[in-house]
Amino acid sequence: MSKKLSVQTWRFNRFFNPDLSFHNLYDKLFLVLFIVDIALRLIWLDKPQGSLIFDEWYYVNVARVILRLPQSLGSSGQPPYPNAVPGLDPNHEHPPLAKLLIALSMYFLGDNGYGWRIPSVIFGALSVLIFYLLMKKIAKFKAVPLIAAFLFSFDTLIFVQSRIAILDIFTLTFMLLGFYWYFSGHPYLSALGMAIATLTKLPGLAGFAIIVVVHTMRLLGGHDMKNVWNSIFSWFEKYLITFVVSFLLILAVLDRLWVGYSNPFEHIQFMLTYSGGLVSSCPNGIISCPWQWLINQIQIPYLIINVQVSGGSSVTKYDSVTFWGMMNPTILYLTIPAMLYSAYSYFDGQNDFSLFVLVWFAASYLPYLPAVILAHRVTYLFYFLLPMPAVAGGVAHMIADQNPPKAVVIFYLSVVLVWFYLMFPFKVIPS
Repeated sequence: MSKKLSVQTWRFNRFFNPDLSFHNLYDKLFLVLFIVDIALRLIWLDKPQGSLIFDEWYYVNVARVILRLPQSLGSSGQPPYPNAVPGLDPNHEHPPLAKLLIALSMYFLGDNGYGWRIPSVIFGALSVLIFYLLMKKIAKFKAVPLIAAFLFSFDTLIFVQSRIAILDIFTLTFMLLGFYWYFSGHPYLSALGMAIATLTKLPGLAGFAIIVVVHTMRLLGGHDMKNVWNSIFSWFEKYLITFVVSFLLILAVLDRLWVGYSNPFEHIQFMLTYSGGLVSSCPNGIISCPWQWLINQIQIPYLIINVQVSGGSSVTKYDSVTFWGMMNPTILYLTIPAMLYSAYSYFDGQNDFSLFVLVWFAASYLPYLPAVILAHRVTYLFYFLLPMPAVAGGVAHMIADQNPPKAVVIFYLSVVLVWFYLMFPFKVIPS
């Protein structure tokens, strides 16, 4: 890869022009993986019939308010937004874009499981495809994109989040697209992608920070240091302006049409104030500390349905549906080794891939540590969604660089698949 071209060019020499020819074995295997991935996300998508899973209680009802449909009633007999203005997003603590996408789907597909969740399935599938193309563009070894996409596809948290109607998968997909555009030599488009990611949920801002740090370190790692800081500041100015202007303009339009704010700064102030007020000790209920995420502690039961079957004098109990907010431990437990290995690889050879993985993980995970320790910020295990692809890429790179026997790699991937099967949400075929 030409560092001068990929880092410094600002010309639109190409748009989104990925290699989709699938001409080699790895690409063909990915195509099979991709088809299976889509099928798994779609199967029994509207089940359990009529049930809202975890925070769907909020976001589906937001979409109903936007569409002027009646909200669900909770156990208290009240809807989640009793004072909502019909036609306007009542959930001001997050930007409106992802909720509007859910509402758009419900407008065409109806107020049902498919209408609620098809956008998450689409964006989940797109995230797998974009992640694979991103890995192809920057990985040193040919096996890395396939292994990384496999781990990404069969992580439990990513899978569950990409088949229920909540916001995080939209943020991740647009962030991945911003990464892809950056490494394709399109920084303006990259900044736009990061702005759109942030318009779905504020943690999308991590994508902006990741690209800024990666770009700066790539330039500082070059040999010509004479005008490097001028180049960095010039690039940063353009990237920042594109990001800020895109974010504010789009937010202003969405706020005026579907939220009710006269200008975006009022909404931003509310979101920051609301976020700053979310404080608690951890662990506390489903609230977890960031260091607990690395060992999968404080898993969140998104939806558990128990079944009792009477047989004579005995009663058998089992879980028929188990949607868990948790990571696949066969991937997660390699996080620290993979990050240490990436650090070793980077300092050993100034490898762009290792740098990217390290910065991605650090910028999307480490800020939660001081936020909890110093400000007692509320955090949940599913916040690890954004760092998880970096973990998948880091693990894949570690495996490929060590080049173990194929039987060992196949065995490891089989264990990943077995764990995914054990945590698959449906334990029996729904009726």
